[in-house]
Amino acid sequence: MFSRIFSHHRALSACTRSLGTRHAPNVPSRSFPITGSRSISSKTSQSNEHGKSSNKAKKDIASVEEDPFNAPTYNIPEKPVTFVEGASYSVVILAGLGIAAAAGYAVFKELIFQPKEYKIYSKALKRIQDDGQVRVRIGSPITGYGQESRNRAARQRIPHRVWTDEEGVEHVEVNFYIRGPHGHGKVFSEMFKGPADNEWKFTYLIVEIRAPSTAQLILESYIPSYNATK
Repeated sequence: MFSRIFSHHRALSACTRSLGTRHAPNVPSRSFPITGSRSISSKTSQSNEHGKSSNKAKKDIASVEEDPFNAPTYNIPEKPVTFVEGASYSVVILAGLGIAAAAGYAVFKELIFQPKEYKIYSKALKRIQDDGQVRVRIGSPITGYGQESRNRAARQRIPHRVWTDEEGVEHVEVNFYIRGPHGHGKVFSEMFKGPADNEWKFTYLIVEIRAPSTAQLILESYIPSYNATK
């Protein structure tokens, strides 16, 4: 009886050991190897993505460097200026300087050197302002202007004519308008430069009063001296 029990106990122990050897090795094969494969695969995918992004960045930099339209403008070589272009630029600059100099001279001449017609105009107007006949008819003060216009430039422009006679004497004719508090009129005058004293003298000075009543006044009339020996 004891021998049966002992044999049964040995058979049960052997069965238990066989079951332990069958199930024990399967536990690590189910858990640990799977986790390691997942971590390795994730690391591999991350390294691949990093490599792809770096390769893409390198390609973008290479494309920017190779694209001539995106290159910096300071790398573009300047076109050399030819002799014809340089000469044309010089001509344009000289022409501009010439025009500026002419305009400056005209202004300087207008301000410093009074034109002859304005000299004659000033002398004639001063003679009219000092004449009592004119002041009685149109009043005082008397002003003068070039043309009947609201344009300031036209009013300041004095109609005139400059000519030289057969003896080489220079003559200047002017005509302008005058106005006073009580009337207005028009002036016709001519002056010549005397050959002896080089002074301007009246050939004639005529004032036509047009308002308030019409009248013609001869303020100056030059009568040349007659030389019988000629």
